[in-house]
Amino acid sequence: MADPTVYRIHPAVGIARLGDSPDAFCISPEKPAQMPIECDADGNAAKNDAPIKHFKDGKGRIKRQAARFQIFVYDEANPDGIPLKIGDHVEGGGNRGKLVDIQWRVQLANKKAAWFTFDGLRGEAGYPADTPLRNPDITDPVERQKLVIDAGPQAVDCTKRRKASFGRDTNPAYAVTFPPTGMAPNDINTLGDMMTDDNGRLLVLGGHGNSGSFLSGFAHPRIDTYANSDGWFDDISDGPVMARLVMMEERVQALRYIDVEYPAWVLMGYPRYAPEVLDMITLEDVVEDMSIREFAYRTDMFGTAGTFNTPQKIDPTDTAALLHWKAGPVEWNSAYRPWFWRDIWPIIFRADEFSYLANILQQSNFPHNQSSRGTFDPYRLCIPPRVAPRVLARKEDVARDDHVSGRSLEAAVEPSLMLLDATQAPGAAKDAVVGDVSSTLKAAAANFTAAICPPESDETPRSYAARWQRLFSDNDTVADPAYAEARSAFDAAVTGVIERIAAAASPPPKRMLKLARSSSRQEPTEPDRTTDPDEPIEAALRRLAFEYRSGQLFDHALTAATKDATTDPGRPARQYLFDLLRRPGEENLFRLEANPATRTYHLPLMPLLAGDNPITNKTVSKFLRLTDTQLFLLRQWAAGIFIDEVDAGFAPAIDPWQPYKDWNVPGGRGLDQGVLANGLGGAFCPGGEVTWIIRNPAIWREPYRIKADPEWYSFALTAAQENANRWGSGVSEEGYIAYASDPLSLGSNFDVGLQPGDLTKLSGLPWQADFNECSTQTIDVTYEEWNVLYPDSVGNTLMERERRVWETLWWPAHRPMQVYYPVGDGFQFRNWARGIPQTLAGDLKMVTEWSKLGFVIRNPAGGIDQPSPGIKYICVEDSGE
Repeated sequence: MADPTVYRIHPAVGIARLGDSPDAFCISPEKPAQMPIECDADGNAAKNDAPIKHFKDGKGRIKRQAARFQIFVYDEANPDGIPLKIGDHVEGGGNRGKLVDIQWRVQLANKKAAWFTFDGLRGEAGYPADTPLRNPDITDPVERQKLVIDAGPQAVDCTKRRKASFGRDTNPAYAVTFPPTGMAPNDINTLGDMMTDDNGRLLVLGGHGNSGSFLSGFAHPRIDTYANSDGWFDDISDGPVMARLVMMEERVQALRYIDVEYPAWVLMGYPRYAPEVLDMITLEDVVEDMSIREFAYRTDMFGTAGTFNTPQKIDPTDTAALLHWKAGPVEWNSAYRPWFWRDIWPIIFRADEFSYLANILQQSNFPHNQSSRGTFDPYRLCIPPRVAPRVLARKEDVARDDHVSGRSLEAAVEPSLMLLDATQAPGAAKDAVVGDVSSTLKAAAANFTAAICPPESDETPRSYAARWQRLFSDNDTVADPAYAEARSAFDAAVTGVIERIAAAASPPPKRMLKLARSSSRQEPTEPDRTTDPDEPIEAALRRLAFEYRSGQLFDHALTAATKDATTDPGRPARQYLFDLLRRPGEENLFRLEANPATRTYHLPLMPLLAGDNPITNKTVSKFLRLTDTQLFLLRQWAAGIFIDEVDAGFAPAIDPWQPYKDWNVPGGRGLDQGVLANGLGGAFCPGGEVTWIIRNPAIWREPYRIKADPEWYSFALTAAQENANRWGSGVSEEGYIAYASDPLSLGSNFDVGLQPGDLTKLSGLPWQADFNECSTQTIDVTYEEWNVLYPDSVGNTLMERERRVWETLWWPAHRPMQVYYPVGDGFQFRNWARGIPQTLAGDLKMVTEWSKLGFVIRNPAGGIDQPSPGIKYICVEDSGE
């Protein structure tokens, strides 16, 4: 029986962006590092989703960017999903017919002013009972509820009501809550708008970037911290997006209704001023990594050991199955081969982009692009190891001959005897013993081979190995007489050897010390085949004999032949870049000092960007590191386990200087990934569009889809109730608005799901303060576990003299520091936010000046498609000029 048709909203998480233009807007990018999409006043996109020509309207005000949602149909013919259009055939709930309308429901809220104060990573593992709230002087429950901006739900369709607003006075059927009027410098009267385009897609627009304080008197309005200013509101918001399909039932010629499988989510962010430059870690990277490790999303890459050839399929909504999977021996697939241009180059490429957005990197770009050290030349980094065919053929012939003659077993035994002589059986490696053992085992192996599986004249070494292993498998449990006889003779020879070794050996000395633990930075490479020093003599010899008889020694020899015949001139450059990367547990390390002989000695670890908490001494996390998935992909690449998919003919050539230009991942998941790639994935202090809550698996229903509280996304009537038509013909507009029995919660309940406003409530308030200050951070690197030192409190001048700090960037792709401005016939590299210092006074000024800032785009003059070109990005539409 075929799977039923399923309808889903994509993107599963949409990102809209604020703008102070009252009317002009465009559509947020739906592919990585792309410009926003031009559209008309009704939300209809320009032909082929053409990019905008201007970020601002005719009066220099920033256009808002809409998150665009559409419905995809999933069925047997379209397992990846295809967009659904008005007029298409739909079916569900026992009904079928032509799609004539789509009803969309959205609710937005802002809970920042009522939430806990932001303080680094506090709260990621839950909040202690004594955690302070924002606006703590407001203690009355009714008054605290009014700290929530709740415009209530709104509904639109594709026919009669195509536009709606989340305003102070636009939802008479709901008890809205908005901040008081008369705030300074700005009132907040709306959280945004929504509309449908001519194709039935939904556009959700955010607010106008207004922030204001209700506190008055001398020195007000004022900002006291980068993230927790009491008295303030801003118009950032988030909430669920739900849809219902309306069909004309073909059999009864009446309207029938189908709800989509689950809601999507919309998230409001501030303007992305450098849209063509991605962050070192994007929201897509974070969500993908979390999905891989927590939801069994890519079991071909990360899964149960031994299952990678036939990856497991686990329902991400089955909590019991996921817990069982995670409790097992899950690991990264050491044989997985990432594609260079799809998986590797985009990560490396991003780092070099930041030098056009910060003067710090232009002055000191080590260790990037230094001929004696790192290189970002993709045509050097894309070359995988190559095997010399004639060398390989010769070495495989040697491996076969060694197997046939028994030399492979002879060679395997001698190191084991040497180790046994040094540990458990002194005398086992005497010349006489070794000579006798070697010759005996070699002859026994040769006789066994001649008896059961001699090579054929035209047989390649690998074909011979495969035949040998099949023969072993066929006779391992129940052997035919000839095989059994040869095996008995072979085993008897091994037993005789063991007895002679035991007779020659004296009792072992008492061991006093254990082997030292390996370094935490030692990377796993190949399986360790070194003989266990605690392995008894008999077990060691029988193990080696079995490995010979089963073909394992032969297989290892063929593998070694391939390795010996492989040339890898790019390995030093790849390994150098990988060795510089900060690993899990090294978030507080500035540099590695361990070995002066290494090329990375005394160089800072990468990425050299601020981490989740370089500010306080609570859960210190000084520097950013890549996700586990990014590190795994780069580790495979550094080891030479990757594919140049273009050279191999698996994919068309790409422009390495615009790696996302022709990005095309089909289906609904492709739209999810494309949208999230334009969001900031770290550092989260508190972050850009959202903070560290986004990496918590408890808030997700499945990969890429937020778990939503049903009370806040459901229509007032179920689809079945509407189909029954028991309330008469048609339902009023208010009927599409769910009447909540309780107000929005001031807490969180991840088990039930998120409510409107729950994603953004942890972020900085107002957003302009954190945005302004997340430029650079002076990080104290004296000690790993402390960000803040107090030498003066104990008169410790030695500590003060030994103190070391590093001026570190936050996220220059989100908040540029310096950029190129056109000046006359040339360009000038200068401060992007001139006249707005990174101080509390500057934070207040950013509240009114953010819309005057310019946007950074690729230099239209051209000549920039090369490694590290001179002027790749320039600033345009700066209203403060």
